Amino acid sequence: MKIVSVQDISCFGQCSLTVALPVLSAYGIETAILPSGILSTHTGGFKSFTVHDLTDEMPKIIEKWIEAGIKFDAIYTGYIGDARQFDMVLEMKKTLLNPGGKLIVDPAMADHGKMYAALGPEIVDGMRKIAAAADLILPNLTEAAFLLGEEYKDSYTKPEIEEMLKKLAAMGAECAILTGVSYTPDKLGAVAYTKATGEFTEYFAEYQPKSYHGTGDIFSSVAIAGYMNGEPLPKVLKDSCEFIVKCIKKTMPDESHWYGVKFEEVLAEGR
Repeated sequence: MKIVSVQDISCFGQCSLTVALPVLSAYGIETAILPSGILSTHTGGFKSFTVHDLTDEMPKIIEKWIEAGIKFDAIYTGYIGDARQFDMVLEMKKTLLNPGGKLIVDPAMADHGKMYAALGPEIVDGMRKIAAAADLILPNLTEAAFLLGEEYKDSYTKPEIEEMLKKLAAMGAECAILTGVSYTPDKLGAVAYTKATGEFTEYFAEYQPKSYHGTGDIFSSVAIAGYMNGEPLPKVLKDSCEFIVKCIKKTMPDESHWYGVKFEEVLAEGR
């Protein structure tokens, strides 16, 4: 099985491609990368960072893959910093997927009610475009609200979450997984909606007192690995949530490690 992941390389900070590649590989999935840009660090918590956009390079890489007859079983998109790249993703779906291949979109653009630094409203429009063409989408609560054009709230009831998931799936995806969901103070997890059956699936793990950058990217990578390996949705959610809990517990004792989680240690222990 081959997946290509389209997102940025944050050279330091344990997020985006620097977590997607090792996590997917650890789950036995051959993973190619199409970097959307190169950042010195991720955009959270650092005083400044550099960004080098790779929009002009991406079509050249895609063209060479087409010439070589390279095909993928899935395209997995994450952080995209230039609106021109969204049409490239849609073209990749036409030209680079095997029959039955999946477009999977993690609309990594916002959290805690705010867009990530350096991203504008045109990114929301672009994410809507590729989410409509996707088979699976994995937004957090902020990203879901922005995709739907709704105001973000600090808390949601179960009926509100389920209604949000229905609206997300109505955009086009067969399955939507909403992350960062909590109905009680002691639990945090994810809820999924499968359009074909109308079923909701949920899993809630033990709430952790600290949050870290990059956990959304890791969650998506673990979930996508399970999804592509044919695991049932309840197991996909359980494995993804519990993996993040293990990562946070590994990281919390080290106060100097504030910029990401020690996911490598969890992978080394066999997940």
